[in-house]
Amino acid sequence: MSHAIFQTGNMDPQTCYYAWMKTLIILLLCFTVASPLMAQQPLTAQAQREINISRKLINNKRNTTLAYNMSFTQEEKEKFWPLYREYRAAMATVGDKRLAGILDYVDHIDTMSEGKAKQLLNQYFTTEKEVIRVKEKYVRKFRRILPETKVVRLMQIENRMDSAVDLKIAEGVPLMD
Repeated sequence: MSHAIFQTGNMDPQTCYYAWMKTLIILLLCFTVASPLMAQQPLTAQAQREINISRKLINNKRNTTLAYNMSFTQEEKEKFWPLYREYRAAMATVGDKRLAGILDYVDHIDTMSEGKAKQLLNQYFTTEKEVIRVKEKYVRKFRRILPETKVVRLMQIENRMDSAVDLKIAEGVPLMD
């Protein structure tokens, strides 16, 4: 792809991070604009494809940002990337549950009962706990192949990227009346 936001060539870490953020914002704005439409009907195959494409683009940017900011040795690279792909797949599974909860919330926003509100909040907490469990599980695995300082740096970068995604998603979800 030749678009400037996808070129990371010889960027310094801050520029690489800002390029990643710009791409993320564009993708999430597309998703945010589409989410009210998706909430009106079941998730179509086309909407699922668009979500998958967005995830793939975001994950590619994650990979670029990590590769540039982590300073891996050759041995670390060989061990890190397969494990990181496994980690991102586990996080995508949790992300699917989050998305289902958001869509369920938006589907019921106009007819929200106390019972449904409680169910959705409990589902949210369960999903957040699962995020922590996945991160803890993979931090233990990353510690086996990386020095502790690099594991901390990895989680800092991951948390920054996750926070940016969460913020954009939250902006697209209406508040409860």
